[in-house]
Amino acid sequence: MRNLGPMVEADFLAIGVKYAYQLKDLGVEKAFLQMLEGRVKNNKPVRSINAIYLYALHGAIHNLDWRAIPDKQKRAYKKMTHVLRNSGLY
Repeated sequence: MRNLGPMVEADFLAIGVKYAYQLKDLGVEKAFLQMLEGRVKNNKPVRSINAIYLYALHGAIHNLDWRAIPDKQKRAYKKMTHVLRNSGLY
């Protein structure tokens, strides 16, 4: 899928997401949260995860270059990652 490289692919394979339709069915936010949970479970770092991952997922699901995502949506993804980082969960 567009915008997704080997690292993101490995994260999703680790949680059982193997096909594009599975990612589309989950949606951006839920897929991101499951990926984070998978990283925690597999003792992989999550502090470096940021809104760029959400941009990549959004672009993959909607077949857009991540730079074409509307600014309003980008701000929402930045807010989401900020809230998650400050929650202490990740």
